[in-house]
Amino acid sequence: MPAEQLTMPGDGGGRTNAALTEDEVEILLTAAVHAPSQHNTQPWRFEVHGPVIDVLIDEERVLPIEDPAGRAARIGIGAAAFNIRVAAAMLGHETRIAVDPDPARPGVAARIFLADRSAPVPELGSLYGELRRRHTYRGPLLSHPIAPKILHRLDDAADAEGAHLHWLDPATSARLHRLLERTDTEELRDEDRIHERRRWIGSDRSDDGVQESALGSLPDLPAFVRDLSAGFDTRRDRVQYETFPMIAVLSTPEEDAAGWTRAGLALERVLLVATSYNLATSFLNQVLEHSSSRHEVRDLIGGHAWPQMILRIGYPATSTGRTPRRDWHDTFDHWF
Repeated sequence: MPAEQLTMPGDGGGRTNAALTEDEVEILLTAAVHAPSQHNTQPWRFEVHGPVIDVLIDEERVLPIEDPAGRAARIGIGAAAFNIRVAAAMLGHETRIAVDPDPARPGVAARIFLADRSAPVPELGSLYGELRRRHTYRGPLLSHPIAPKILHRLDDAADAEGAHLHWLDPATSARLHRLLERTDTEELRDEDRIHERRRWIGSDRSDDGVQESALGSLPDLPAFVRDLSAGFDTRRDRVQYETFPMIAVLSTPEEDAAGWTRAGLALERVLLVATSYNLATSFLNQVLEHSSSRHEVRDLIGGHAWPQMILRIGYPATSTGRTPRRDWHDTFDHWF
């Protein structure tokens, strides 16, 4: 579709009228779909309006049992929106983002405005090379410590998007581990939850979900790792995992839909910065998917902020498979 057919009036704030080309849309949306999401459901859809991209919630890909309020889906939406901003920066577009921009269209979770192209935007554009490298790593970690300056960079990444990282000390990590073990045991008795996971977890998958090769090895002893296949058989081997990895809880001051989307923006910025330092990340979010245990995690981090994600961070000891992604065309609704 020719670019001149895609123009629209500016947004009144001095923004560009220039439409995006087909090549730009492909680059931007290919970046977006590399975002993480719960069980890799990829709960997003996109619309392009001239120089504006709307990120919408795909309700059919929100998990009704494990994510009834759509909190995790919103976090995935925020991560996808951040990836668009990174790709836009690489192309030379300054961007700004509005969360929940249109009360008449509550399905639009984020709206990204792109200015005219100029030189690449260094701060965000420098992360573009990490988009395809980043993936959830569920294997064991090495014992190498993470340098304090790198931890500070991760803190800054969360702060830049209005979130905060809480690094757990050994005593608090031990309390979290007990909470994780209790939650895992309870979930093994939840048939509805296990049935829902079977739709998304295990076997071979071509465009969504988590295939068996991406699950990682099973720990030979209790460890800080989430076994997404718990409740059904797998053919994975057992290996030794680290005893106390670095654990960070990503929190936001708000506990609403907008706050969840902003948590996704912060999460992806943290993950991409971590990837730039060759760090591996995975998630321990099962305790955040239950109201009672989520409040216990909130108490662990001081009781004043809302925990949105729990990250296990370190240097990978091996490699694991990567989860597949849908083609960006399959997530694309309209081009105006």
